[in-house]
Amino acid sequence: MTTRKPRSPRTVTLEAFLAGCGPGDDLETLKARQPEDAEWAERAFEGKERLGPPIRLKRGRPKQGERSPETVVKAIRLPVDLLENLREKAETQGISLNALLQLAALEYLRRHPGA
Repeated sequence: MTTRKPRSPRTVTLEAFLAGCGPGDDLETLKARQPEDAEWAERAFEGKERLGPPIRLKRGRPKQGERSPETVVKAIRLPVDLLENLREKAETQGISLNALLQLAALEYLRRHPGA
């Protein structure tokens, strides 16, 4: 059995990154692609949507004497491709898959307060 060689993170200069990004899509194309996000952003810009404080998850164990919030273990089924994408995203952000899923749930609740 062969072992996998660990991949080193890819480094790119800012100039190369900006050159690869291109000018981006115009506003109308973005609105058509993500109508819910565009509507939310417009409401937030006009002050009609409440913007919550940034979500911060504490990493590691709680300090001595501090109580951690009660948690529940919940199994969910995810398509393999979705799970792989989530794992890659978590790795690039330097957080665990669990923390990424918690952030996603909090973001959903913030964006859909009536849900």
